[in-house]
Amino acid sequence: MLRFSLLLLLLLLGSAFPASEKEKQPATIQQETQEKPQYTEEELKEFERLYQQAELMYRRGSYYTALNILSKLVKDRHNPYYPEALFLSAKIYLNLGVKTGIKEFLQKALYYINTYSYSAENPFTWDFYYTKGNIYENLFMYERAMALYKMAFALADTPKKQFKTVIAILRTAAWLKRMDIITRYIILVNLEELSEKEKREFEFVKGLVEFQKGNYKKAIQYILPVYKTYEQYLIENPDYYLILGEAAYRVGNLDFAKQIFRRMISLVKDETVIRKALLRLGDIALKKGDKVLAFNYYYEVIKKYPDTDEATVAKLKLITLAQDSEIKRRLLLTKDDDYLHPLKFVLQTLISNRNNYVGFFALADFGVLALNAPSEKLFDKLVWELSLVNVSRMGYEHIEYINQLWTPQIKKLPYMRACKLFGSNKRFFFHVFGREVLEVLYEDLKKCGKYDEALEVARYMVKKWNDDRSLLTLTDAYFSKREFKNSLNTLQKIKEKNCRYFILKAKNYIFLEKFDEKLISQIEKNCTEFTEKHVILSYLYLENKNLEKAVEHLLKVKDSFPDYYRNSTIGKILLRKLIYTLFEKQMYSKALKILLPISEKLSKDCDINSWIVISAVRTGKYETADRYREKLKECNTEWSIVAQNVYLNYQVLRSLKNE
Repeated sequence: MLRFSLLLLLLLLGSAFPASEKEKQPATIQQETQEKPQYTEEELKEFERLYQQAELMYRRGSYYTALNILSKLVKDRHNPYYPEALFLSAKIYLNLGVKTGIKEFLQKALYYINTYSYSAENPFTWDFYYTKGNIYENLFMYERAMALYKMAFALADTPKKQFKTVIAILRTAAWLKRMDIITRYIILVNLEELSEKEKREFEFVKGLVEFQKGNYKKAIQYILPVYKTYEQYLIENPDYYLILGEAAYRVGNLDFAKQIFRRMISLVKDETVIRKALLRLGDIALKKGDKVLAFNYYYEVIKKYPDTDEATVAKLKLITLAQDSEIKRRLLLTKDDDYLHPLKFVLQTLISNRNNYVGFFALADFGVLALNAPSEKLFDKLVWELSLVNVSRMGYEHIEYINQLWTPQIKKLPYMRACKLFGSNKRFFFHVFGREVLEVLYEDLKKCGKYDEALEVARYMVKKWNDDRSLLTLTDAYFSKREFKNSLNTLQKIKEKNCRYFILKAKNYIFLEKFDEKLISQIEKNCTEFTEKHVILSYLYLENKNLEKAVEHLLKVKDSFPDYYRNSTIGKILLRKLIYTLFEKQMYSKALKILLPISEKLSKDCDINSWIVISAVRTGKYETADRYREKLKECNTEWSIVAQNVYLNYQVLRSLKNE
């Protein structure tokens, strides 16, 4: 098509020229033909010798020698070995890029293979598509790599080529987390036809697939034999070596991970991999409680590899370690302004690196500085930054670091701040945090009155874990929204019935005005001592006409009941129902015994103060009646009016007696 277009253009240009100019064109073409060099037989043999020598150096791994030789061939585009020299140069730069991690080599490989594609007569072979796919894979352009590998697969005419292509497709699919492609192609591998070397390569790919799934123990089972019997494969592909160490780290086998990372640093040439290994060695030291050793590893990254992403991450990690006095002393000795003014550095780094590898580490640091800061302006800035986070770009290391720094802060965060933070980016909290933090947020959302969002959290936990613990949270969420039938329906899915199960069942029954006497013994048997247990038992005994037991259980929690009463409708229902019953039976002394301790923490509650006035008058506790009557001056409830009338009647009677 390109040649046809050029021919058409020449024809059009030719028709536009005068006759005299047309006559000149053949002479020009003839001149160009004459200018093309004519090689002697000795020159052609020299070209052949140079290319064969370059091939030999390539096979031996003497890449730079091979490139020196090839440079003599690629400078002359007319020599017959020019296309082959371009293609071999592309392969060499690819290998150098993989080994060293230097992306400039991979870019050169891409340049040479593209130049080859329009220099060779028939460039589009299996080798071309496979090599170009490999270049794109190592540039992390997996979609493009996959497309090229599939084209290579269509041209694979030998079992060896087919195996290499399938392995490449499986590997790329693993990076893309495309399990559908893996399922489709993995069945094409015939283990009986593979050499021992190919079997190890296949084992690694299976390990990579499991690693990408998050099955780190299984990944180690596949990759460990490769490490023991075919370590050279990992050395030649440093990113693969890193996966073994990372898998060991993630399953908590820190000693083995440490061994792998140290060995990796001594063997591989890829500086990116070395920097990441040093960071992980610092993380391991920190997990083992050796902050000074962690400092040394992080600082080594900063000093040896300045102006790299890993150096910035190391600095961010050191800033969070500055809470330790020894680490702070060492950091101040560096006289680095970033350690003297960490907030400025962290914020600048965050703004310059939103939603990338460095930015998520900066977000973690900023969260530590802002979560419990007294400044609302700083906290609001965190809320804003969190709203911009794209969680799909976060890696395991980011999630781990944020969890490590934020979890203690979120647990003690005022609930209004927690609600504000959660509302800024719900997906962030679902993606980053585990059950422990989500349960804290669930309770905070209920305190804020955000029952719909609390229900959303509960549903997410059921979807993720689908166990009794998450189902109980969902039951509670429905109960909080007064969806009592949904709450009870969810409760029926619980397999192991524990204290929380029976408490939730009883609470739902209270609002549905149902009574099950068996709940009394079930709660007493399954529940340890806590406030809600005695509140519910008090209510159940009251329903069962056992007033003495009802009073007994409430008095057991008289010190903690005020907080429960303040935050729970059931607490209010119980106290009101119990006082009504005591008043009906004219048991005013018992009413005072319950109410007086409670009123110390609920001194402004009009109903409680009213009940105390009534009970005090009826029992002749006139000083108490006088004192609590003063608290009713600003009350205008039904019970305060009744209490005022009872008190006035008492005053009238007292004045008559005095006369």
